[in-house]
Amino acid sequence: MKMMNLFKLSVLGLTLVFFNCQENTIEEAKTVETLRKLNKTGIKKKVLVVGFDGMQLEKISETSTPNLDKLTIVKAYTGGIAGTPSEQKTKSGPSWVTILTGVWLNKHGVVDNNSSQKSNSKSVFQLIKESNTGLKTASVVTWAPIHDFFRDQLGFIDYHSKSGGDENTVLGAIHAINNENSDFVFVHLDDVDVVGHSSGFGTSYNKAITRADEQFGRIVAEVEKRTNEDWLIMVVTDHGREPSGYGHGNQTLGEKTIFVGMNKSGNEEFSRHVNTPNSDFSGIYGNVAQTAIVPSVLTHLDIPIQKEWQLNSTSLVGSLGVRKVMMQNHNTLYWNSTSTNTVKIYRNNILIATVPASQGGYTDTNAGEGMLNYTLVLNGQSGSVALNNSKIIAGLDWNDLINNKAYFFRSDNKYVRYNKTLDKVDSGYPYETNNSSWSGLGNYRDLISAAFKWHNHKGYFFLNDGRYLRYDMNNDSVDSGYPTTITNGNWPGLEPYKNMIVAAINWNNSKAYFFLNDGRFIRYSISSDRVDSGYPTTITNGNWPGLGDYKTMITAAVDWNTTHCYFFLKNNTYIKYNKLTNSAVSGYPKPINNNTLSGLNN
Repeated sequence: MKMMNLFKLSVLGLTLVFFNCQENTIEEAKTVETLRKLNKTGIKKKVLVVGFDGMQLEKISETSTPNLDKLTIVKAYTGGIAGTPSEQKTKSGPSWVTILTGVWLNKHGVVDNNSSQKSNSKSVFQLIKESNTGLKTASVVTWAPIHDFFRDQLGFIDYHSKSGGDENTVLGAIHAINNENSDFVFVHLDDVDVVGHSSGFGTSYNKAITRADEQFGRIVAEVEKRTNEDWLIMVVTDHGREPSGYGHGNQTLGEKTIFVGMNKSGNEEFSRHVNTPNSDFSGIYGNVAQTAIVPSVLTHLDIPIQKEWQLNSTSLVGSLGVRKVMMQNHNTLYWNSTSTNTVKIYRNNILIATVPASQGGYTDTNAGEGMLNYTLVLNGQSGSVALNNSKIIAGLDWNDLINNKAYFFRSDNKYVRYNKTLDKVDSGYPYETNNSSWSGLGNYRDLISAAFKWHNHKGYFFLNDGRYLRYDMNNDSVDSGYPTTITNGNWPGLEPYKNMIVAAINWNNSKAYFFLNDGRFIRYSISSDRVDSGYPTTITNGNWPGLGDYKTMITAAVDWNTTHCYFFLKNNTYIKYNKLTNSAVSGYPKPINNNTLSGLNN
């Protein structure tokens, strides 16, 4: 990596010493109030963020980049944390929106490069202007969709331009610095990515990096002239690239690897890697996250971080908040901190605990269901992580000659399509359960309690009010005349238990099993089309080895293949059950997470 001691630009001279002293004092400050007192020096704080589209970190050291060489550049990551609600494609659209909002896809909602989308989260421009109307903002971009994603927020950008070319972008950036007197300037340069897509890695790509470095130097030269201002200069890229250099978009180490550079020494979040519980992608999550740009900008501008913003990362400058906030398991938070202060933990903006920062973890035993956002506040900085605590309420096997899928329905009125062959949720899910996605089922999504596939290409959905629907899997719609009430006429022997069904499963087209909310089960003969004699009976470790201890915790079941089926429990765990040995597989229940059923609860 190329390093810089600290903004070695010729014009700073003695001012550099003053800035260094001021910054070191700021980094020791414990509160935003102290920050404001320290900045009563008459020196205006400003920020320049330059984004280089598609520039691979490893290629910088192979090229001539005298201007980038003056910065401290560190490895960082994009794409969120794979297999969690924060996961997003390593594409320009979601990445630039993350850079400019400080949050991942699960909050900002921009999934790809389609410019018809718009951010659900406030941009750094809006956060700045709403916090201090006296500050002036500017954004000059080559790739126009960046502004399209924020089309409802352009009023918070005092000067904005979609230049149509990197040379024009450089001129626009210089104009914003000198003529608009902007306090925050965002610049986007695109040519490196364009060359990568057309030529991959090689001589042309390296030359594009050198050209971009020269353009960056011309912009910085204008900042150098402003010796009475304290500029934080940051550089960042939106995504890495696959090994050939042509493409990107997936969750691989090369595509997730980006960089962040600064003209400041930064705090430990910038300078020191941390080993985290999630060691995927060679431990990349211990590096700087792409979400750190916004809090760094705001902190340098002395704008207090609000917990309601739910920014995902602490700032890279100034006081250090908790680092690397993530879920260690389904209900346990992890963070890194050596601070002697306390951390305030908020669930959906409501304070639930105050604990020592050095504790590094917290288990939420009263989380409740639904989408949860945990925000941890320390030293005026925040770190956030999202958790989907919805329950699996029904599973429907959809195995045929073409598809090897299972559909899971959740208590948040969403469903996912699970690829059994690849053992993960298909891309793009979850979707809303409605009449567009499941024709005729949408009106009853709040009532679904169980489902299974019958032997005649029909799916049966059982409702908690004692009715059921028959779903035609060939026509992909509910059959006419449904829902209808469960009676001893259409389900002989099942009527007395129609309101008690919590799970159902087809057992190799021979028997169907219904599991009741009181810990009993019913065996239904498919050939005789009626409940077998002697049922219901209690679930025990004698008749269901390994399931008996969890008999009142079952929320759903799904047939998987000729060997296994799965049972889902109230505490977001599941049991893998071997139909051949008629016993639970050793080591279960296991938590539903991205190491077991990837993407199921995101």
